[in-house]
Amino acid sequence: MRKNYLLKASLGIAIWLTVASCNKKNDMGMDPANSKTNLEEMISEKGANPDEVAISENSVNISAPERQGSNGGHFIYTENNCVGINQIMRYKIRNNGTLDFAGSTASGGNGTGKALGSQGALALNKDHTWLFTVNAGDNSISSFKVHNDGSLSLAHTVNSKGMIPVSITVHNNLVYVLNRGSDNIHGFKIGPGGSLTDIEGSTQSLSGMAVDAPQISFTPNGDWILVTEKATNTISAFRVKNNGAVSQGIFTPSVGQTPFGFDFARGRFMIVTNAVGGAPGAGSVTSYINLSNGKAKDVNGAVPNGQGAPCWMAVSAFGRFAFASNTGSNNISSYYIAPWGALYLIQAVAGKSGLAPADIVVAANNYHVYALTAKSNSISAFSRNYFGGLKTITGIEGIPSSATGLAIY
Repeated sequence: MRKNYLLKASLGIAIWLTVASCNKKNDMGMDPANSKTNLEEMISEKGANPDEVAISENSVNISAPERQGSNGGHFIYTENNCVGINQIMRYKIRNNGTLDFAGSTASGGNGTGKALGSQGALALNKDHTWLFTVNAGDNSISSFKVHNDGSLSLAHTVNSKGMIPVSITVHNNLVYVLNRGSDNIHGFKIGPGGSLTDIEGSTQSLSGMAVDAPQISFTPNGDWILVTEKATNTISAFRVKNNGAVSQGIFTPSVGQTPFGFDFARGRFMIVTNAVGGAPGAGSVTSYINLSNGKAKDVNGAVPNGQGAPCWMAVSAFGRFAFASNTGSNNISSYYIAPWGALYLIQAVAGKSGLAPADIVVAANNYHVYALTAKSNSISAFSRNYFGGLKTITGIEGIPSSATGLAIY
């Protein structure tokens, strides 16, 4: 009798623990939605998802024929990275999302003649009054004044304090550059007229040699600088000091192989693509939260998309959707980011692009999406649909195969 009682009690406890475990997983976003209906209900956020509302508003705004002309103030930039004189190419964004070439400006430095395989070769400051770019061919970076018509004036070119600068980031009056060839980062202060001045103590090494780092970025609050390292599967973090210098790096193993491009969601989650060495169908994306000690903590692991080499990442304006460029599959995947930071794959193929999509950006209207597809000598363009979908619209041709980086406002 006592045996039976103990057996029943044990069984009851086991069932309770199983239920509790499942409930905990659901609360933490560790389990994928079990149906399309449930996923869409979660994404809609009870009809209050601001990134979904933006689609509806923009669909109305661009539908009328009289609104199809120039929108008078939004631009996208890339650098041609040609051997010799590097140039910044400028495109005007029309209300319907199509692009018009609007001119080019010498960058003040040299390119390498081939794509850099990095994210963030160009960066705009918050109010898009200044543009910053790397010149990987002569180890320099440049600043430009952005005028009301989108045109650029070269302000200053300085040595990057390392070899082969590939990515650049800006926050308030600070600019930091990632030097892939010398495995280090270095910082500058932005002065009058866009001048760039070295910050003493800002040069810091990455986790080792030949780490093949593709991106550097400030966190949204500017307290940390984060770097991905492909060869070492590492997320590197550097605390920003009051004087603009940074502390030595804090290095955390990535969850997912070959961490590449990243963007930030909901103001605090780092959304990182995992290229997995380019293995066909093996790609994934991971959401991290940067802890107070600088360690990157994944939220719900590496979420697969079944595509090849997801390398570049862009997040929508309100941080609910992430778009990964799958370089090996010639398409874009979409993910939903839950309030607690968990990732859910929405569409493995949300949109088909040109060959080998690279840098990807979401327009200021939060409606159009652009991917640099330099192997097709083009920029692929899309409009957003509900629940993470992308509809192809007319892009633009004539992009050099060496082009790298996208910046948009």
